[in-house]
Amino acid sequence: MEKTENGDDIFPVVGVGASAGGLEALKEMFSGHKRLPDMAFVVVQHLDPTHESLMAELIDRYTSMPVRQAEGNERLKPNHVYVIPPGYGLAVKDGILSLTDFKDPRGMRRPIDDFFESLALDQKNLAACVILSGTGADGSRGLRAIKKHGGLCVVERPESAAYDGMPSSAISTGLVDIISEPREILGYLKSFFERGSLTGDEAEDAGHVADSVDELCTVLREAVGHDFSQYKRSTLNRRIARRMQVLGIEDSAQYIDRLRHGPEECNALFRDLLINVTRFFRDPKHFDTLNRLVIDPLVAESRDGEELRVWVPGCSSGDEAYSIAMLFAAAVRKHGKRPYVQIFATDIDDKMLELARQASYPLASLGDIPKEFHDDFLLVGHDRISIAPRIQDMVRFSVHNLVRDPPYSKIDLISCRNLLIYFEESLQKIVIPFFHFALRKDGRLLLGPSEAIGRYEDLFEVVEQSARLFRRRNVKSNYSLKLTADNRTTQALRRLEKTRSEPERTSRVDVSAMEIVAQKYAPVSLLVDREGMLLDRWGSAGRYLEFPERLERNVHVPTLAKPGLREKIGPLIRQVSESGRRAGALDVEVRTDFGTLGVKVICEPVQDYAFLIVIVETKPLEATDNDDFDEFQSDDNQIQFLEDELRNTRHSLRSTVEELETANEELKSSNEEMMSMNEELQSTNEELTTVNDELKNKLDQLTVANADLKNFFDSTQLAVLVVDADLNLRSFTDAALEIFPIDKSFIGRPLDKIPTKLSARHMIEDARRAAIDGEQTETSLHSTELEAEYILRSIPYRLMDGDIDGATLVFTDVTEALSLQRNLREERERLRLVLEVAKIGIWEYEPATDKTVLDATERALLNISDDDPAGAMEPILASLPSEDRDRVNRALRMAIEGDREFNETFRVPLGDGKFRWLHGLGKQIEVHGSGSSSASRSTSRKIESCSTSAN
Repeated sequence: MEKTENGDDIFPVVGVGASAGGLEALKEMFSGHKRLPDMAFVVVQHLDPTHESLMAELIDRYTSMPVRQAEGNERLKPNHVYVIPPGYGLAVKDGILSLTDFKDPRGMRRPIDDFFESLALDQKNLAACVILSGTGADGSRGLRAIKKHGGLCVVERPESAAYDGMPSSAISTGLVDIISEPREILGYLKSFFERGSLTGDEAEDAGHVADSVDELCTVLREAVGHDFSQYKRSTLNRRIARRMQVLGIEDSAQYIDRLRHGPEECNALFRDLLINVTRFFRDPKHFDTLNRLVIDPLVAESRDGEELRVWVPGCSSGDEAYSIAMLFAAAVRKHGKRPYVQIFATDIDDKMLELARQASYPLASLGDIPKEFHDDFLLVGHDRISIAPRIQDMVRFSVHNLVRDPPYSKIDLISCRNLLIYFEESLQKIVIPFFHFALRKDGRLLLGPSEAIGRYEDLFEVVEQSARLFRRRNVKSNYSLKLTADNRTTQALRRLEKTRSEPERTSRVDVSAMEIVAQKYAPVSLLVDREGMLLDRWGSAGRYLEFPERLERNVHVPTLAKPGLREKIGPLIRQVSESGRRAGALDVEVRTDFGTLGVKVICEPVQDYAFLIVIVETKPLEATDNDDFDEFQSDDNQIQFLEDELRNTRHSLRSTVEELETANEELKSSNEEMMSMNEELQSTNEELTTVNDELKNKLDQLTVANADLKNFFDSTQLAVLVVDADLNLRSFTDAALEIFPIDKSFIGRPLDKIPTKLSARHMIEDARRAAIDGEQTETSLHSTELEAEYILRSIPYRLMDGDIDGATLVFTDVTEALSLQRNLREERERLRLVLEVAKIGIWEYEPATDKTVLDATERALLNISDDDPAGAMEPILASLPSEDRDRVNRALRMAIEGDREFNETFRVPLGDGKFRWLHGLGKQIEVHGSGSSSASRSTSRKIESCSTSAN
């Protein structure tokens, strides 16, 4: 494990988010990896705040790592698992966990998102997030923060999840690194962090790819059609190194080969480089400033039908574009104006644009949107929110490369936030003059909080520095507006082949003149795509299409063209698309409401996805000759009738509108209440699912415990009764039936009412002392009927929390043991009498300790006084005559070694010059016992002998 300069461990921290069905996935994830992973885990689940959680206890059974429920102020340690407690959120700062209070009501809380965002800010590239089974979309917002700060994002495969809502929502962000089965997740995490540096040194991680970046960019450009060679090198190196780390590739040449032969990896690297991290109203203060200084004045000063154009390059999933659309819609409602607002949201990532067009976002995004916009601009569903259609109609999403494709024009506001920070100076030199060209007079430019105009102060002036808001200077740009060339043959999905050079636009006057010619003097021209969708138009297109001049929806030209023209446009587009050559139709008769108009239609390819349709009028309008009607004669009575009818209609309409407004307010109120109830019910359902999983797991444990207990009761030979705190019978073993003639019908009866074959009733008092006082007792009992003796042990019955809830009575049959004890006592007494009559002395000698034990007869035979302890063999041998001493000592040693038994005759001096002759017999025996330093049995040897007078 790596260390800091201070000697502290450096380790990754993994946030694990789960909800309904997550317990099973957590069990599988932790049990699937046996080795210690050298990282800390924080498990965040949706828990019922009113119930204690068993989650930590349940997870602990499936991992060797310590598992604990977080209490706050814990410093994260590697190889430890921390579990969120009920009723609180979690956050981490400087590696220390803290408990947080929820600000949102139940149903709106997002504890997984909140913790992931906190983890990303604190741990940066050492953070990882894992999203497991669960409903809803909690975790998807926090995942973006983990990704932004260089962390790893892992999601359970939706097919394996009990509830796939959370995994599917995370995958839909396009930011997930690994999709895996739960049992493989810890292996992926371990492998990823082992391959990268944990010190946060980006140069160390990315240094081995720096020399190959240009070649990597070339391969990527050929695959996806976009050139990243002028992106910030630090970003490129870091992101490429990260992809190699995810794949387990250490050699850049090997990764280049992987890119050349794997389009999937090209797309993965492409999207990793784009860093699609955005959210609604990101940096709220900046949006407040934008609304106050730009949007609100634009709408207030606009005229009905006037076009207000906004461009949002690098829009990603559309959050920012829709945020600006909501501000415009709110301003329109505030000032009662009806300008035609068009927001062009562009990006080079077509998958992100597809998500943006769907206008559906996780419910967690609701907290980013001001509450005053919820009712009018959002459709809130079960676990997602959708943008209202009238807001969607204001935004047009399209693929557009900021440095390769021509910029938009006549723009009132450009919002390009957090994109320029990834561009080298060479790219910024192209982009910022493009912005100046695209904006109208006094147009505004909004940049990200870390971006600035830099050396282009001659093109823009500061409006509000803190919000990075700038105003276009009305000066002629001295910078080149030439687009970057792209003449290589690529496999890009949106590659544009230049078929003709485009003159450099250097004069704003020239452009304005050309636009006037196109609108007023040139024939009607329509720019459409391959499907016939209208991209742009010049001239009075309303003469040939059935739509108003200002239309807030997509226009399909072949469908909306007037009869006669309608039948020609579709086939013309298909023919030109297939041949690549210009085609036309002559003598086309367009049928209008007022007559027939003769035109010719020409279709010419512009690029591989765009076609220009030019409609040239060849014959004047021939009015329809249909005068078969009566001429209307106007008079004052008719005018008065119409005025009265108009007055009555206005009155009726006013009443209807008032009724509708009242009904609408009631419906809004009811809808808010229903949504609140729905969210609370959804949250409660998730919490109950988690509780149900915990209880199911606990039930499985209880089933196993009951099976173990039943097998113990069935197999034990002990007679056992279990009583509750009121001394009522709770259970018993089969062996107890010999003493107590009972069956299962006696369960629940008082102990003193149970029939027994015991002669005494001491057990009632002993059971009471154990069940009430917690005192353990042991009593002897006798059964006359069974002619048996028993030992009764009364033990308090304790619950898991230590409380006493009854007693366990164990009856041990000691009849045979007592009979054997009596027989041994009698045999010992008979042996004692024999030894006394025969005057035979007994002695024992332990060679290992030199310990000698003599009985009274032996002491007398050896002539040892009463005050002599005679505890050792050496003094006894020393008292023998030298002629006998060596012989007796040698015989003892041979007996100790087991060669033969001890059988010697020797003399004992009596002190008056006389001797007593003794005959000693003995043999070696082994004594088994417990060692003093351990519980193991030990064996020692000793000599047991008897002596008798040989005189």
